Amino acid sequence: MIIFKSIKWKNFLSTGNTFTEIDFLKANTTLINGSNGAGKTTLLDALCFVLFGKPYRNINIPQLVNSINEKDLRVEIEFNVEQTEYKIIRGLAPKIFEIYKNGTLINQDAKSKDYQQMFETQILKMNYKSFCQVVILGSTNYTPFMRLSAADRRAIVESLLDINIFSTMNTILKGKMSTLKDEMKEIDMSVKLLKQEQDSQEKFIENLKNNSKSTLEKHSVELKNSMNQISELTEDIQNLNNRLTEYSESIADSANTNKSKTKLILLQDQIEVNVKAAQKSLKFYETNNTCPTCSQNIEEQVKCKHIEEKTNAIAEYTNGLTELEQKIKDIDNELIKIEIANKKILNLEKEISSKNSLLVSTTKYMKKIQSEIDELNQDKENIEKEEQLLTDIRSKWNDANEKRKMLLEDSYYYTLISSLIKDGGIKAKIIKHYLPIMNKIINNYLSHMNFFVKFELNENFEESIKSRHRDDFTYDSFSEGEKRKIDLALLFAWRATAQLKNSVNCNLMIFDEVLDGSLDDSSIESFLDILKGLKKTSNIIVISHKPKELLQDKFENHITFIKKNNFSVMQ
Repeated sequence: MIIFKSIKWKNFLSTGNTFTEIDFLKANTTLINGSNGAGKTTLLDALCFVLFGKPYRNINIPQLVNSINEKDLRVEIEFNVEQTEYKIIRGLAPKIFEIYKNGTLINQDAKSKDYQQMFETQILKMNYKSFCQVVILGSTNYTPFMRLSAADRRAIVESLLDINIFSTMNTILKGKMSTLKDEMKEIDMSVKLLKQEQDSQEKFIENLKNNSKSTLEKHSVELKNSMNQISELTEDIQNLNNRLTEYSESIADSANTNKSKTKLILLQDQIEVNVKAAQKSLKFYETNNTCPTCSQNIEEQVKCKHIEEKTNAIAEYTNGLTELEQKIKDIDNELIKIEIANKKILNLEKEISSKNSLLVSTTKYMKKIQSEIDELNQDKENIEKEEQLLTDIRSKWNDANEKRKMLLEDSYYYTLISSLIKDGGIKAKIIKHYLPIMNKIINNYLSHMNFFVKFELNENFEESIKSRHRDDFTYDSFSEGEKRKIDLALLFAWRATAQLKNSVNCNLMIFDEVLDGSLDDSSIESFLDILKGLKKTSNIIVISHKPKELLQDKFENHITFIKKNNFSVMQ
């Protein structure tokens, strides 16, 4: 429970530079009166400003600063929550917002908005709307519960029943569900992409394996064929070289043969010259008996001798020529064989050259095939790397699927929790439990104020009002005085409910000009009678512009506000 102890303010609206202070604990009932404009309702504005940073009435924040002094607006309030003492200081020109806990300033590192939210949720445990429904009932800016929207009505009751935590949980849950939805989209996309990557990698590896296997088999056949061809070419070249050697050896003496032929031809020519000379000499001796040189007669014996010698010489030369011709013919035959052998050698050399060229190209091709085979064998290591990559992708895909399962499980539980903490879930059951109690309290207070109707709020906080003679009334069906009775009954009921739950519960109750409006004398007496029953647990302040003489015997303490030199002053 919150026990408000005191409040003081200065340079606030029409208040001057001297603090105006009200001790809430001085009496259980206090009457504040004064003429119109004297500053009575300033208390409400100061109270709301120091707690929530905004006034009770529709006044712009800058206009709260006293228009004469124009600076150093300051409002201070002290209260206890259980055994903890708090002091709040809020001001303008300069701007101040300080929260003291047991005399120590609470960390102000947070933004002003977050600092305020912390104060409302963790310390005060009520917001502006709840405060204005449970603590204050005014005639100027008060919005009756029955004129609030369904959402605002629900917020007030939830705050009273201390179940607004479910709304907070629902807000947090919506944020988590939104984040979860984004994570689901992201993980679904990740699973899809990883699946595509996995399929692509599997296909790539399969192609690598198939291409490697078929190409390796093809290259192995080609390598074997090339090796066979090289073996055959090597053997052929060896055979050709052997034949070439044989032919070369067969014509190794061709130069000597040509020389021999030349010598024989020269010898033949010489013999032919000798034959002609012998024939000429023979013819001379056969036809001449006298020596032409010395003119002497040639003897027959000499002549016969020379003829015989020349004839024998010619016969010998002729035999020699015949032998030479045979030898030359034999040499010519040998030279023909040599020429044939040379042609064969040339052909063999061409064939050897051709086969050597083919051998070189086949060897190069074989080396190329071998290199490609080595690369294909090297690709086995690449396949292993690609398979390792595939394993990594599968692992990521499995992890993503596991995460997706976890997210789906979270989604299931979030949906389940959402159904529990929504308006139709646990809160509805709690509200359904307390509604009869609240309706009973409301009707008791209405009866106490001599307003005999049956008032009920349903689970959607829609009213149903019935009287003895006419049913199905609405709030707007009643007079202003009757509406005020309903408003008071609701205020008292909310206070009682808060005390039952010990949630939005405080010692302070403020009524602004409730007695000056539409209530008749009988209703005022009933109202004051209700206050008597409440003053044991509450510090009640009634603000009125009625003369205090009419009410002074009803209150323990009296405060009067007057205007002095254009400043509001408390007497």
